[in-house]
Amino acid sequence: MRQRTAKNRKPSLLAVIMLVMPLPAASSEYLPLRFEEDWGASCNKIAPKCWRIGETATLTFGADARVRAQSYRPVDFGIGSGIHGGGDGYTLFRGMAHGDLRVGKHTQVFVQFAAYDEAGRRGGPERTDQSSPDLQQGFLAWNGDMFSLRAGRQEMTLGTSRLVAVREGPNIRLAFDGVRASWRQGSHRIDAFAFRPVLNRPGTFDDTTSKSQSLYGLYATFVPKYIAPLKIDLYWLGYERDHGRFAAAEGSEHRHSLGTRLFGTAKGWDWNMEAVFQTGHVGDQTIRAWTVASDTGFTFVTLPWSPRLGLKADIASGDKNPGDNQLGTFNALYPNPTYFSEAALLAPGNIMDVQPVLTIKPAHSLTFVLGWDFLWKHHKEDAVYTPPAPLVAIPETIGTGRYIGDQIRLEGSYRPHPQWEIRAAAVHFSAGEALTQAGGRSVDFLMTSLAFRW
Repeated sequence: MRQRTAKNRKPSLLAVIMLVMPLPAASSEYLPLRFEEDWGASCNKIAPKCWRIGETATLTFGADARVRAQSYRPVDFGIGSGIHGGGDGYTLFRGMAHGDLRVGKHTQVFVQFAAYDEAGRRGGPERTDQSSPDLQQGFLAWNGDMFSLRAGRQEMTLGTSRLVAVREGPNIRLAFDGVRASWRQGSHRIDAFAFRPVLNRPGTFDDTTSKSQSLYGLYATFVPKYIAPLKIDLYWLGYERDHGRFAAAEGSEHRHSLGTRLFGTAKGWDWNMEAVFQTGHVGDQTIRAWTVASDTGFTFVTLPWSPRLGLKADIASGDKNPGDNQLGTFNALYPNPTYFSEAALLAPGNIMDVQPVLTIKPAHSLTFVLGWDFLWKHHKEDAVYTPPAPLVAIPETIGTGRYIGDQIRLEGSYRPHPQWEIRAAAVHFSAGEALTQAGGRSVDFLMTSLAFRW
């Protein structure tokens, strides 16, 4: 559902300020989740970023800013009328600032504020585009040698972000309100958590906890001693929302996901294989859904540019018989929407795909990725699904052909400095019968972004 607001809003002041901030030398590692960074060891060397308070406390400041411009020709595969039938191009602005207080060895207070803005989108911003300054994260944590506890508003990723991600592609990052407890010993880790997602609103300090959705579960990572290259994730995720809507079912959704992931690297090879089974119910229909995903590759480290040849293959189940009182459509919960490509055209539900991928590194800080993805419906009786989470069915595609299409993607990233990243992507999606029979057309997508961290 589009959120209609004034189109002529100026970029957020916070984002503009961050883009012109002075650039200090990087003394530690910048991490995707900023609260996992610890600058205490170099605190005296990087003022004014880190200040010592007395003998036992440090206060670290940081900031993130991103400008991302992108265009679609057409939007939503050209299915529908109005703005959805034509192209669109717009710019997204993101600014975040945080403070991280560490007291003694174990106590942490982390607060992060964020502002998001959009310019140029036809019809005005969508719900993941725009928000005036608000609390992005704010929590109290106790970080012990083996046990940690974090309570409050926080971001979270699990595994390769296939089911739970911070939603980096869209403008507004995803955060949750709740509690997370962790146990760690060496390379082994177990997490238990209970969360509700944050409901983003466009005003100032008006974001609230969603009352209609919840996520809870256990996630464990083990590194078997005698097969060191192999790492294993085991997890259970419980998910509830007041109103789930699929091509073949609608109503209150209670879904349980039982999954495992095998991953690792050895002698140039890397592998990442994941399988999930889902049960529960949507309305009066029983859920029997599943997915199997893999990403395997080999890196030629002795060749120029260290080319990696990889193959991604995925199946996310669909619903074969809408009238059998059993729902087979897989729900990826809170996934990374750019899983298939930066264009984020499709969601992992009722889908099969095979994607050969070539990655090269002409320089340590420069990476290019070329992929060609071929996609089908798992069952033609079900729909084609699109982001954002929860996944959205394109109703016109119910019962159309199985072949969704293929997309060629070229993506590049360049880090001239640890604090700066330039990214670009071009995607051409050739529509197959699953879309053309619904009135869909091929799509061209272009994206550039500039990101800064302090």
